[in-house]
Amino acid sequence: MTTPAPFEPVPEDVRALGDAVADWIGRHFDALGELPVVPDTTPEETFGRFTEPVPEHGMEWTAILERFERDVVPLSFHLPSPRYFGLMNPTPLPIAVLAEALAAALNQNLGAWHHSPAGTAIEATVVRWLCDLAGYPVTSFGSLTSGGSLANTTGLKIALAAKVPESTTRGLHGLAARPVFYASLEAHFSIEKSANILGLGGGEGLRKVPVDRTSRMDVAALRRMIADDRARGLNPFCVVGIAGVTSNGVIDPLEALADVAAESGLWYHVDAAYAAGALMSDALRPRLKGIERADSITMDPHKWWFMPYPCGAVLTKDGEAGRRAFTTGAVYIPQTDDAIEFRDHGMVGSRPFSALKLWMAVKLVGRQGYARMAEEQVALTERFVAELTKDGDWEAVTPVDTAIAAVRYTGRTGGQTDRLTDADLDAVQDRIVERVLESRRHWISATTTVGKRAIRVMVISYLTRWEHLEELIVALRRAAALP
Repeated sequence: MTTPAPFEPVPEDVRALGDAVADWIGRHFDALGELPVVPDTTPEETFGRFTEPVPEHGMEWTAILERFERDVVPLSFHLPSPRYFGLMNPTPLPIAVLAEALAAALNQNLGAWHHSPAGTAIEATVVRWLCDLAGYPVTSFGSLTSGGSLANTTGLKIALAAKVPESTTRGLHGLAARPVFYASLEAHFSIEKSANILGLGGGEGLRKVPVDRTSRMDVAALRRMIADDRARGLNPFCVVGIAGVTSNGVIDPLEALADVAAESGLWYHVDAAYAAGALMSDALRPRLKGIERADSITMDPHKWWFMPYPCGAVLTKDGEAGRRAFTTGAVYIPQTDDAIEFRDHGMVGSRPFSALKLWMAVKLVGRQGYARMAEEQVALTERFVAELTKDGDWEAVTPVDTAIAAVRYTGRTGGQTDRLTDADLDAVQDRIVERVLESRRHWISATTTVGKRAIRVMVISYLTRWEHLEELIVALRRAAALP
């Protein structure tokens, strides 16, 4: 088949290309259960495979797809695998994958209603769905983002504008007192990064609050820190609660943190990038009690809603808070009365049509379908911890609040670890992870939580079944038994 000039697409050729791509996607999903999770490659080999000059002339699309299958796929990390138990990277729903192609074909810019009427309406609808799930009033609003990092930065900027309004005109250098905010020691790295981006300082502007033995923020310590900082002449403006600590899935005491924020007159932001998925479930929702009291919330549908990247969101209980923080004049963009201009609700001007995939997926799956999957994944995680720890050689480092487990090998029953220091035991956890990863069949990670080195296991693929976790348990025990 001869490819016509790229700038003169012929329907038959576009259809043939689309059929070929759809065929590969179907075959890929069918093969996920057997593909190695980790590619057998090195940085040198991978970069070497793709180092090439700018092509002088075009080539057949069939040859390009052949190159994709030959070089790209084997050197890719198969995050959608049912044996991927790592970070918060889901198996994307096929309808969401194909929705990306539809959105790209329309190529809407959701920064302005004038350039994306239907897209703007669909994003407003999915934002409304997320607000309703959070228990927010009808006056709430928000916008989609690239993910939790941008959502957290956006939420903290809105908090700063709301609680320290002079910062939006005078800047931080013109303030009488330094603004500071609070998050737990186990908060996601994006919280500290946001402090730096906003000029607050990750080391000084972000006050890291100790956690208790379960990895939840120490509420009494938070109260003391706020009082001490005010006595020092600082200006506390925000408390951040975590709904789904990255290391272990644990949920902060959201209700108690809401009380502290209210008593102290602070903005309350909840980073629920991961655990917001539990709001779909009537059974799991009580674990996030208090989230409805937050002034702003971060959610990531590209986690527990199984969206392909990117798809995050930031919501505000006061639907106008974002616009007050971000609206600027732009005389070159057409203005439409009574329309939503999403560029005014966040930091990004040119915005993708990410709402389409979420809208299609939620309409296909429904709330109850998402609820059943979340409940199944939490149940699988609880069963995994119970089975792994029943012989006494392993322990759960933190409670299972979501579908993430933090476990630790102790070797107590055989006496193998009697003479090991805590530092030695920390090194054992890293060694176990390394040994499991050698087969490339599973992917897990090591982390540090509540002062201990632990092994992090997360059920994030909707393809994961109990047999995959049984296989992982065998691999973990075998790795721990090696000298």
